[in-house]
Amino acid sequence: MSAAKLKILAIDDGKDSLDALAAAVKHAFPGAVFFPAPNGLSGIELALAKDPDIILLDIVMPGMDGFETCRRLKADARLSHIPVVFLTALKPDKGTLEKAFAAGGDAFLLKPMELWELTAQIRTMLKNKAANNLQRTDHAQVGILVTQRTRELADELAAREKALESSKKSEELFRIIFAEAPIGIALIDSLTGHIYEVNRMFAAIVGRTMKQMLDIDWMSITHPDDVQKDLDNMALLNTGKISGFQMEKRYLKPDGTAVWVNMTIAPVKIGDKGNPRHLCLVEDKTAVKAAEQEKLKLEEQFRQSQKMETAGNLAGGIAHDFNNILTAILSYSDFLLKNPSLDGPCRADVEEIKKAGERATALTRQLLIFSRKQVLQPKVLDLNQIILGVKTMLGRLIGENIKLTTLTSKVPPLIKADPGYMEQVLLNLSINARDAMPEGGKITLEASIVRMDEAHIHRHGTVEPGNYVLLSVSDTGTGMSAETQSHLFEPFFTTKPRDKGTGLGLSTVHGIVKQSGGSIVVYSEEGRGTVFKLYFPQVAGKAAAAEPQAAVVKKMLAGTGTVLLVDDDSSLRAPIRRALTLAGFNVIEASSAEEALAACKKQKERIHLLLTDMVLPKMNGIELAEQVGALRPGIKVLFMSGYTDHAVLAQGILDPDQNFIQKPFTLDTLTRKTQELCSTYYPVEKSSKAGRK
Repeated sequence: MSAAKLKILAIDDGKDSLDALAAAVKHAFPGAVFFPAPNGLSGIELALAKDPDIILLDIVMPGMDGFETCRRLKADARLSHIPVVFLTALKPDKGTLEKAFAAGGDAFLLKPMELWELTAQIRTMLKNKAANNLQRTDHAQVGILVTQRTRELADELAAREKALESSKKSEELFRIIFAEAPIGIALIDSLTGHIYEVNRMFAAIVGRTMKQMLDIDWMSITHPDDVQKDLDNMALLNTGKISGFQMEKRYLKPDGTAVWVNMTIAPVKIGDKGNPRHLCLVEDKTAVKAAEQEKLKLEEQFRQSQKMETAGNLAGGIAHDFNNILTAILSYSDFLLKNPSLDGPCRADVEEIKKAGERATALTRQLLIFSRKQVLQPKVLDLNQIILGVKTMLGRLIGENIKLTTLTSKVPPLIKADPGYMEQVLLNLSINARDAMPEGGKITLEASIVRMDEAHIHRHGTVEPGNYVLLSVSDTGTGMSAETQSHLFEPFFTTKPRDKGTGLGLSTVHGIVKQSGGSIVVYSEEGRGTVFKLYFPQVAGKAAAAEPQAAVVKKMLAGTGTVLLVDDDSSLRAPIRRALTLAGFNVIEASSAEEALAACKKQKERIHLLLTDMVLPKMNGIELAEQVGALRPGIKVLFMSGYTDHAVLAQGILDPDQNFIQKPFTLDTLTRKTQELCSTYYPVEKSSKAGRK
């Protein structure tokens, strides 16, 4: 700002003081505008009217003293940016200094003052004001300004130290500014790294007291990974190849916590010529770094989620098509094997075809689980009972050289999930743990109830705040690298030999947990074992009683009743119709929901069972069952599907009281299920008037 535009407001109840200040300003800043005010109130009015660049304020005034005047100036948003320099004829003690800076003052001048002192202080305040204004309007230039201001401050501090040797008062003022600066400041020996001077902010940033800071060097508090880069820059600075430098680095607090800072270093002309000192300015960037890391985690989680979703859709579509094909393969294999004339090598060939189809069935079932398109029949489960129920079986599977430990929760850990699939989760994780411990070790299964107070972001998902049941499966095995963990749940990814696994075990676990509303968190280090933590939403209520296992039907009984078969795939309807007809059922076929409804209206005899695919054109199986139920009250329904997508059921979950058979199935299984459902006929209508049309 040029002197012609400079505006200075002086507030002092002494006319002589105002005259002296006016003369000094006129001499130091020709062309500057000087506004005198005899008291605080008139000074505030002038400040609002004239918008001065700096305010010189006497402390001792009648009525409203300088402290109160300063507080009012700083409380007004229009005036808060104007630097205030206190004027006093008495040497300020500690209490006076504290009151002055608490009121918002920026500096002190002692009356009577030297002209050079007034000039230097006004120029310093104007520079500070300009820097603050620039920072507010263009934050992107902060780095440049900090570097420039660092060099200026270093030169000014060197000049100030020489000029203030004869003045203890000015030296005390410098000490106050140095101590109260809002950024960390230190003077460091350029050769030894010893810290000569440090302010409170610097000590607070690195988590130490000011006394502790004076007993150490900068290297002892710097993160080991950043020391060499710092040393290289210092060497360039000491040899004069650079005039200063900025770098992002980490300091270490006494507890080992890393603190990220932006550091600016510049030489200052203090100390011996052969061993100068460096001025170090640091700005704490830990919070900014944490936010950046959080953003990276979220981005990585989003990419992983997209990749898994794409793989899941592909796997689900392939599995659905294969299930339809496998149903036909298994059905016609059964027809051939039931032919008594088939013997010798031909029978053996057909048996091998059926075995291959059954192996393919298991594979597609795993693909459906991974893609979360299998049908679950969830119940309220006590996870303690699930763990204890599989303990004996796991003990036989993992071998004698591995110790299996189970820890249960005192309070029943209740979740809503499909019991069969939860057992599969424990089985898959335990087998994986076993394979990671070829020389033996320990597997621990633990159920507990936890409270998450804030969101936990992890590579494989986010655990939102709330109450959870935690299922933990840990081992003391070989652990996994970060690269392996990044592909952990991808289908067909495996670190085992080709003939030792399909790579679908963990992808199956992922699908079951996600479809059950849970989240997976994995901790692993090479050589230090692995922990899988599965979080399921805690539910209230009572665990469902275990269902007694149905007795195995040794002999197929002749079927009785009429079945309405609905499937849009003719290659599947043909073997199903043939099998049910051979079993003694009357079968009505329909290729669509519309045909099925038309058959219901046309058929005069009783229809005992609706056997329908869940995914049909225009109308899904559940909607069809509702309309058929309205036409035929009491009709039994058996759903079948290669998968269930979102158009049929949210997340593929089927009520436990619904009947369902998963494609591909054997014809014996389908026939037996059909016989069970058709064994109960319709209840007789109470009134003949309510008879079926």
